[in-house]
Amino acid sequence: MDIKIKKLEEMLLDARSKVEDIDPLNIIGKEDQYTIIDVREPGEAQESGMVSGAHNIPRGLLEFQLKPSEGFPADTPILVYCAVGARAALAGVTLKELGFTNVKNLGGFKDWQDASQ
Repeated sequence: MDIKIKKLEEMLLDARSKVEDIDPLNIIGKEDQYTIIDVREPGEAQESGMVSGAHNIPRGLLEFQLKPSEGFPADTPILVYCAVGARAALAGVTLKELGFTNVKNLGGFKDWQDASQ
């Protein structure tokens, strides 16, 4: 089995090409239309806070906690964010590989904070 070794920069470029970014300004007041996932570690989320209504599922646990099913349709609009947007892009790819079709990268938590002020 051949596995292509990628540098982090290559992985991020690839992820950003597969997961559309969404400007936080475009969803202010519409948060309830999305399933919002904070992919940071629990300590990070507790320390700085989270987007209202977001679920904290660390990036490393996505595959174990989220799967398309009748109760959670594959076309559910999902937004992912982290501290600066990199883990969110990688998490977005993971969610797409799991079968979710409507995933966007909200970027970093600070982007959200700046937009909501």
